[in-house]
Amino acid sequence: MRIRVLGCHGGETPKHRTTSFLIDERITIDAGAVCRSLTLDEQVKIDHMLISHSHMDHVKDLALLADQIIGRRKAPVMLHCGPETAETLRSSYFNNFLWPDFTRIPTPDSPVMKIVVHDRVRTFRFRLDAAGTENDTETAATKNGAAKKTGAKTVKKAAPAKVASKKKGGDLDDGEYEVTYVPVTHPVESMAMIIRTNTGAILYSSDTGPTTNLWKEANKVKDLRGLFVELSFPNHMQALADVAGHYTPQTLERELHKVEGRSDIPLFVYHLKPSFYDETKAELLSLNLQNMRLVELSDEFTF
Repeated sequence: MRIRVLGCHGGETPKHRTTSFLIDERITIDAGAVCRSLTLDEQVKIDHMLISHSHMDHVKDLALLADQIIGRRKAPVMLHCGPETAETLRSSYFNNFLWPDFTRIPTPDSPVMKIVVHDRVRTFRFRLDAAGTENDTETAATKNGAAKKTGAKTVKKAAPAKVASKKKGGDLDDGEYEVTYVPVTHPVESMAMIIRTNTGAILYSSDTGPTTNLWKEANKVKDLRGLFVELSFPNHMQALADVAGHYTPQTLERELHKVEGRSDIPLFVYHLKPSFYDETKAELLSLNLQNMRLVELSDEFTF
């Protein structure tokens, strides 16, 4: 799994971009800096977008992306998200007022983007065929060990994608991805993600304050290769961080004690607010966290 950092900040300036990560050229985590960071040809390659929550710094480029790829793809881009995020995207984003409804354009049966809803603490899989080909994508989900189909299916012309419920061990084929959404602490529905391939798993915290569910799920993953965890405000803004559902360096340090074997798992910190970047960075570095890296634009990681 190769991850390219498109945006890794909690705001924008000429030197900062809001959150978005590109996985293996075809999948994004969130959409804060997709169009600003990718060429048109790279944008057209995106097949799946894993959306953590509805706040603008994580979804803003959905609008421009939809507008730029229309007529250049046969298959819709799949927007994976939780039920509350899906409702916000439908009612307040792709609503024909703020932006055209590209989930129904050019036709409801063949849209530019398709929203796929996933319930909480639910695992689903999808598979990418070779770049440039089209494939059916049907989503399977598991909850408490029982597999259930979401009912979401993209109708395309080539062979269907392989779908499977969650299993233990190295059961994923090349090009197959398994995603577990875990609700975390934020004013709106916010889903952390555990993303697995046959080379291991990474965790993406989404926007969150102190949480228990995420670390319980993380401790179940035996092949966890990296933790991408948000950090937004300096310590003197703890009250605001608590209300807004974000970490400060001191709460991040406490949270990491909940992760079993944390020092053996690389930690990648992102989402610092540009207005307080230097102060927050200095406080983070003063913690002397083992195996930690502050994420920067255009970083690339392989897991």
